[in-house]
Amino acid sequence: MSDFGYSFFGFLLAIAILVTVHEYGHFWVARKLGVKVLKFSIGFGKSMLKWRRKNDPTEYSIGIIPLGGFVKMLDERDGDVAPEESHQAFNRKSLAVRTAVVAAGPIFNFLFAIFAIWLVFVSGSADIEPIVGEVVENSIAENAGFKAGDVMRKLDGKTVKTWGQHQFYMLHQAMQGNPMEFSVTNPVHGSRTIKIDFSNLDQQTIAGQPITSLIGIWPPAPAAKVSKVVENSPAEQAGLVAEDEILAIDGVAVHDWIDMARKISKKPGETLLLTILRQQQQFDVSLVANSVTVDGKQYGRIGLYRPRLENMTLRFGPLESIWQSLDYNWRTTAITLRALGLMLTAKMSSENLSGPITIARLAGQTVKSGYADFLKFLAIISVSLGLLNLLPIPVLDGGHLMYFLIEAITGKAPSEKIMLWGQQIGIAMILMLMVLAFYNDIMRLL
Repeated sequence: MSDFGYSFFGFLLAIAILVTVHEYGHFWVARKLGVKVLKFSIGFGKSMLKWRRKNDPTEYSIGIIPLGGFVKMLDERDGDVAPEESHQAFNRKSLAVRTAVVAAGPIFNFLFAIFAIWLVFVSGSADIEPIVGEVVENSIAENAGFKAGDVMRKLDGKTVKTWGQHQFYMLHQAMQGNPMEFSVTNPVHGSRTIKIDFSNLDQQTIAGQPITSLIGIWPPAPAAKVSKVVENSPAEQAGLVAEDEILAIDGVAVHDWIDMARKISKKPGETLLLTILRQQQQFDVSLVANSVTVDGKQYGRIGLYRPRLENMTLRFGPLESIWQSLDYNWRTTAITLRALGLMLTAKMSSENLSGPITIARLAGQTVKSGYADFLKFLAIISVSLGLLNLLPIPVLDGGHLMYFLIEAITGKAPSEKIMLWGQQIGIAMILMLMVLAFYNDIMRLL
């Protein structure tokens, strides 16, 4: 399957799962609290498929536009309601019932995220040993005292089992400017305590990369072996294939993947002679590196995917996985809210906002890399979807909850005129967010 195929399939699967979870929350709570549900739809527009179950008043539907869904409930504001069914109308229910029905969608998104990460921790996910392979020169880590070969044992008192275990915890601490304390051991330098200070960290630099690489530490690099070749890249045109190992560049030996990448990056637009090992046969190929501009500087790229280096499995027992999942999702929620606040106050670029194109690409990548990565992806998007729907924007669940709060304080619901104005404002705000998200997606592709 092509990259586009994976992205398309992954996006549809992710949207189907997350929208179903969200809308099922509304549906399940509404039915349990005595509200009649007329229609349950995944997707908008014309129905591709619809059905009814015996003795069930709800019509189930799959719409042609897979970008959402809805639950239509009996409501006297939408049309005439038979007197014998009026007690099942949504608008006739108490404020508490209506609040529960509306809040159920986002709550189910949070519950799904907790379940998904619990499943990942119980079944286990591939990771890397927490050994520092390289410390970047003049980085935060080097200045704090990290050395190559350091084994991370504890982080702020938490046991470190794998390299990626506490990435979200570290990101959360970094975004708050809190210091972190590492306990490390090293066969040469012994046991030490290393403190990392994030108080002066530019929040603009945080998004989009692991905190470990941000502070300047990297795990041991894999061999310079090709995992996959980028389509239409110099490497593909030169005939490189998966499993090829690059032994030398221009006659200079290559030690590992990072060493290879550095040698190539220093020669944008130049002709390179690669010494390749393929099935015990050694030969040379010549190619011209592409020139890529990053932060105003030119770097060479030939179009190779880095091999994965997982050599451990991170796994917890069923009970411990509950607490690990709760902590993981709490960090995800806090990070998302923090990032939103930073974007609203212009302390973090709105370029970090992603739309359907980026989500589709990430969905495709995680589908290819395995169920654990896909579940982690679903959990993050599910939390984001839950938080987005809780924003006090009319047309979203949060907008309805805002109206209910006004009703609880004043004793009466906002007038239909005010709600109509709110709906128009809400639609305009959502459209603006969508335009910005699509713009960011397109700029990332370019």
